[in-house]
Amino acid sequence: MELEELFEGAKKVLEGNWNGKFTIPSATLYPHLWSWDSCFIAIGNSYFNSDHAMKELKYLFDAQWKNGMIPHIVFNEKEKTYFPSADFYDVMRSPNAPKHIGTSGVTQPPMHAVACAYIYNNSNDKEKSREFLRGVYPNLLGFHRFLMCERDPEKSGLVTLFHPWESGRDDSPVWDDALARITVKDLPKFERLDVKAVDEAERPTNEEYDKFIYLIELMKHYNYDQKALYEKLPFKIKDVAFSGILYVANQILSHIADLIGEDAGEILEWISRTEHGFDKFFSGADGLFYDYDLVINEKIIKRTISSLTPLYSGLVSGREAKALVKWMSGADFDADYDTVASTDERASYFKPVTYWRGPIWINTNWRLWLGLLRYGYTERAEQIRQGVFKLVQNQGFREYFHPTTGRGLGGKDFSWTAALVIDMLKLKHQLPLIFVGTRRT
Repeated sequence: MELEELFEGAKKVLEGNWNGKFTIPSATLYPHLWSWDSCFIAIGNSYFNSDHAMKELKYLFDAQWKNGMIPHIVFNEKEKTYFPSADFYDVMRSPNAPKHIGTSGVTQPPMHAVACAYIYNNSNDKEKSREFLRGVYPNLLGFHRFLMCERDPEKSGLVTLFHPWESGRDDSPVWDDALARITVKDLPKFERLDVKAVDEAERPTNEEYDKFIYLIELMKHYNYDQKALYEKLPFKIKDVAFSGILYVANQILSHIADLIGEDAGEILEWISRTEHGFDKFFSGADGLFYDYDLVINEKIIKRTISSLTPLYSGLVSGREAKALVKWMSGADFDADYDTVASTDERASYFKPVTYWRGPIWINTNWRLWLGLLRYGYTERAEQIRQGVFKLVQNQGFREYFHPTTGRGLGGKDFSWTAALVIDMLKLKHQLPLIFVGTRRT
């Protein structure tokens, strides 16, 4: 498959997964709208169908909660093949939940400002896209305020997660110890539908899934009240990847504010807060960055791809960046086709076909590619870019890939894989104009 064919194939995936209102991630397993999936999808669509990109994000923002939270799923009421369903989340317990549409009660990483900036920068009609930015700016600001305030009452500049699903890396080994401390009580009966669509070996275990559902039950018990959840939940983790993504998003949001004539003062304060707090994640012992468990007040020393993703944020010094690049090019993370595995391949918790415990994911490699370009590691960035292309050329636009053989795994015709391949094809060796985060020296 030549690169032009690759681009056309990616477009075909996005067009095929469009349902008139939004783009589903994959017909294999994901029939609803997922928040950060839609952001990646909008990035891809921004190059050839900005109308779809804008319509999708507007549909997502229409489901935003009154407290600013953007839910990680917006449900298509016609689809009944996914669990947990809108009925199970029962978000009407919260006065903040939207009443006109079903959503989940948790959130996902804030890639939304990035997607909106892509739409503006790639638009041929700048006035139309500027009007789009004016319309969605309150949604973006409200979501960032939710994350910087309700999910960070300590004002550390770092975001707290209440559920592994909020990270986007559902069954990462990072969550193992925190989940192990949780005792499941009075769990309602449910049937997993994911293992009917995909090989069970590729999905989280039943024990993990029980903990995931139990955390949702606890959230329901506290009516999704953020203050109560902060006090009562047994799972509270400051996430390095999520916090870095929000830092970049805040930088971009401040530029959007300038573009449309809004005051960016509050956003600049958030940016400064994260710059001062981010070192909480750093480990001088090995030069990696680790999530922080608020329940036991300790770093979570598990080597996963999230330990490397601070490259994307620009929050690391040149010396720290060099150490991260060395890690990603070593035997621990260096996967097939010069891409980066989701977990340290020498660790006891590494599983090559299981979701976020080993496989190669395109969205994380995309962020590393951007981070490498930011710090001037153009050769390593190009290796990742070409590796991604080869994986897709050989196996199609799969959800994730085996870290040793490159075999395609998970969902087929996966939308964010297609969308981010488009971005890597179009940008080549250049950072996107909206990638404006600062760099430490």
